Amino acid sequence: SFNVSAEELFDLFGKFGPVRQIRQGIASNTKGTAFVVYEDVMDAKQACDKLNGYNFQNRYLVAVLYHQPDKMVKAQTDLAERQANLENLKRQHGID
Repeated sequence: SFNVSAEELFDLFGKFGPVRQIRQGIASNTKGTAFVVYEDVMDAKQACDKLNGYNFQNRYLVAVLYHQPDKMVKAQTDLAERQANLENLKRQHGID
C-alpha cells in the first residue's frame, strides 16, 4: 500500500524474526516499495516464502526477494569475463 506505516510493516515482517531495518520508498517512482533487513538470513527466506503473493491492505505483495551479495559479485565477475571474451572475439575478427 502507498499509505502503509513503518509500524505496520514492522508488525507484518516481524512475525518471521527480528527486523534490523525497514526502508520505505518515498520518491514517486519508489512509493509502495520497501526494503526489509532481517538479523538472520533464514528469517528473511521464510518471510519471502510466506509473503510472496500475500494480500496486505488490499494489495498483493509481489517480487518479494532476498538480497544475495555472493550472487551479485559472481554476476559482476561473469559480466566482466563475457565482456573480455567479446573484446577478444572482436579483435580476432576485425570488428570495431
